[in-house]
Amino acid sequence: MKILAIVASKHLGNTRKIAEAMAEVAPITIADMNEAANYSFADYDIVGFGGGIYAGSHDRKLIKFAEGFNDKPVYTFVFSTSGTGKETYNNALIKALEGTNKKVLGSFTCKGLDKFFILKLFGGTNKGKPDEQDFKNAKIFILDVMKKYHEDN
Repeated sequence: MKILAIVASKHLGNTRKIAEAMAEVAPITIADMNEAANYSFADYDIVGFGGGIYAGSHDRKLIKFAEGFNDKPVYTFVFSTSGTGKETYNNALIKALEGTNKKVLGSFTCKGLDKFFILKLFGGTNKGKPDEQDFKNAKIFILDVMKKYHEDN
Protein backbone atom coordinates (compact mmCIF):
# COMPACT_ATOMS: atom_id res chain seq x y z
CA MET A 1 0.00 0.00 0.00
CA LYS A 2 1.18 3.50 -0.86
CA ILE A 3 -0.24 6.72 0.56
CA LEU A 4 0.37 10.29 -0.54
CA ALA A 5 -0.39 13.11 1.90
CA ILE A 6 -0.76 16.52 0.25
CA VAL A 7 -0.09 19.14 2.89
CA ALA A 8 -0.76 22.88 2.91
CA SER A 9 1.07 23.88 6.09
CA LYS A 10 1.85 27.56 5.76
CA HIS A 11 2.59 29.30 9.03
CA LEU A 12 3.90 27.18 11.87
CA GLY A 13 4.14 23.70 10.36
CA ASN A 14 1.53 22.19 12.69
CA THR A 15 -0.23 20.17 10.00
CA ARG A 16 3.03 18.92 8.53
CA LYS A 17 3.96 17.62 12.01
CA ILE A 18 0.72 15.62 12.05
CA ALA A 19 1.52 14.17 8.59
CA GLU A 20 5.02 13.27 9.79
CA ALA A 21 3.56 11.48 12.82
CA MET A 22 1.27 9.46 10.53
CA ALA A 23 4.27 8.60 8.36
CA GLU A 24 5.92 6.95 11.37
CA VAL A 25 3.36 4.12 11.23
CA ALA A 26 2.17 4.15 7.61
CA PRO A 27 3.78 4.13 4.14
CA ILE A 28 3.18 7.84 3.51
CA THR A 29 4.93 10.17 1.11
CA ILE A 30 4.42 13.78 2.20
CA ALA A 31 4.06 16.34 -0.58
CA ASP A 32 3.75 20.08 -0.24
CA MET A 33 0.56 21.29 -1.92
CA ASN A 34 2.57 23.47 -4.32
CA GLU A 35 4.45 20.39 -5.57
CA ALA A 36 1.54 17.92 -5.54
CA ALA A 37 0.91 18.19 -9.29
CA ASN A 38 4.37 16.67 -9.86
CA TYR A 39 3.23 13.33 -8.42
CA SER A 40 1.55 10.53 -10.36
CA PHE A 41 -1.56 9.93 -8.25
CA ALA A 42 -2.19 6.59 -9.95
CA ASP A 43 0.92 5.32 -8.12
CA TYR A 44 -0.89 5.66 -4.79
CA ASP A 45 -3.73 3.72 -3.21
CA ILE A 46 -4.87 6.59 -0.99
CA VAL A 47 -4.34 10.35 -1.20
CA GLY A 48 -4.77 12.49 1.91
CA PHE A 49 -5.38 16.22 1.98
CA GLY A 50 -4.34 18.26 4.99
CA GLY A 51 -3.84 21.83 5.99
CA GLY A 52 -4.17 24.45 8.62
CA ILE A 53 -7.51 26.13 9.12
CA TYR A 54 -7.71 29.85 8.39
CA ALA A 55 -10.94 31.75 9.09
CA GLY A 56 -12.84 28.49 9.52
CA SER A 57 -11.68 26.65 6.39
CA HIS A 58 -8.74 24.98 4.69
CA ASP A 59 -6.62 27.07 2.35
CA ARG A 60 -8.72 27.91 -0.72
CA LYS A 61 -5.96 26.56 -3.00
CA LEU A 62 -6.17 23.16 -1.32
CA ILE A 63 -9.96 23.04 -1.71
CA LYS A 64 -9.66 24.10 -5.36
CA PHE A 65 -7.05 21.37 -5.91
CA ALA A 66 -9.39 18.80 -4.34
CA GLU A 67 -12.29 20.00 -6.51
CA GLY A 68 -10.19 19.23 -9.59
CA PHE A 69 -8.85 15.92 -8.26
CA ASN A 70 -10.32 13.61 -10.88
CA ASP A 71 -7.41 11.18 -11.04
CA LYS A 72 -7.16 7.82 -9.37
CA PRO A 73 -7.16 6.73 -6.59
CA VAL A 74 -10.70 7.00 -5.35
CA TYR A 75 -9.72 6.67 -1.67
CA THR A 76 -8.89 9.79 0.32
CA PHE A 77 -8.73 11.22 3.83
CA VAL A 78 -8.72 14.72 5.28
CA PHE A 79 -6.81 16.22 8.20
CA SER A 80 -6.25 19.62 9.75
CA THR A 81 -4.94 21.65 12.65
CA SER A 82 -6.58 24.80 13.94
CA GLY A 83 -6.90 27.09 16.90
CA THR A 84 -10.06 25.32 18.03
CA GLY A 85 -9.70 21.79 16.61
CA LYS A 86 -13.29 21.77 15.31
CA GLU A 87 -14.05 18.69 13.19
CA THR A 88 -16.58 20.64 11.12
CA TYR A 89 -13.75 22.72 9.62
CA ASN A 90 -12.92 19.69 7.44
CA ASN A 91 -16.40 19.61 5.86
CA ALA A 92 -15.68 21.88 2.87
CA LEU A 93 -12.70 19.77 1.85
CA ILE A 94 -14.64 16.53 2.35
CA LYS A 95 -17.47 17.92 0.22
CA ALA A 96 -15.01 18.91 -2.52
CA LEU A 97 -13.55 15.39 -2.61
CA GLU A 98 -16.94 13.68 -2.55
CA GLY A 99 -17.95 15.96 -5.42
CA THR A 100 -15.30 14.23 -7.54
CA ASN A 101 -16.62 10.80 -6.52
CA LYS A 102 -13.86 10.12 -4.02
CA LYS A 103 -14.44 7.94 -0.98
CA VAL A 104 -13.30 9.78 2.15
CA LEU A 105 -12.07 7.14 4.59
CA GLY A 106 -11.77 9.51 7.53
CA SER A 107 -11.32 12.98 8.91
CA PHE A 108 -8.85 14.04 11.60
CA THR A 109 -8.33 17.32 13.37
CA CYS A 110 -6.56 18.64 16.42
CA LYS A 111 -5.57 21.93 17.95
CA GLY A 112 -2.35 23.59 16.88
CA LEU A 113 -0.35 26.54 18.08
CA ASP A 114 -2.22 29.57 16.79
CA LYS A 115 -0.42 32.89 16.36
CA PHE A 116 -2.85 34.42 13.92
CA PHE A 117 -3.42 38.18 13.99
CA ILE A 118 -3.85 39.55 17.51
CA LEU A 119 -2.85 36.25 19.13
CA LYS A 120 0.71 36.82 17.91
CA LEU A 121 1.05 39.74 20.35
CA PHE A 122 0.51 37.34 23.26
CA GLY A 123 2.69 34.49 21.99
CA GLY A 124 -0.28 32.61 20.59
CA THR A 125 -2.79 30.18 21.97
CA ASN A 126 -2.51 26.38 22.31
CA LYS A 127 1.18 26.50 23.16
CA GLY A 128 2.78 23.09 22.82
CA LYS A 129 0.13 21.87 20.36
CA PRO A 130 0.07 19.59 18.57
CA ASP A 131 1.47 17.47 21.37
CA GLU A 132 2.36 13.82 21.92
CA GLN A 133 -1.29 12.85 22.47
CA ASP A 134 -2.23 14.51 19.16
CA PHE A 135 0.56 12.61 17.39
CA LYS A 136 -0.64 9.36 18.97
CA ASN A 137 -4.20 10.10 17.85
CA ALA A 138 -2.98 10.87 14.32
CA LYS A 139 -1.21 7.50 14.19
CA ILE A 140 -4.35 5.71 15.36
CA PHE A 141 -6.33 7.64 12.75
CA ILE A 142 -4.11 6.66 9.80
CA LEU A 143 -4.08 3.02 10.89
CA ASP A 144 -7.88 3.15 10.90
CA VAL A 145 -7.87 4.69 7.40
CA MET A 146 -5.67 1.82 6.19
CA LYS A 147 -7.99 -0.72 7.85
CA LYS A 148 -11.02 0.80 6.10
CA TYR A 149 -9.19 0.69 2.79
CA HIS A 150 -8.36 -3.01 3.23
CA GLU A 151 -11.94 -3.82 4.25
CA ASP A 152 -13.20 -2.14 1.06
CA ASN A 153 -10.77 -3.96 -1.25
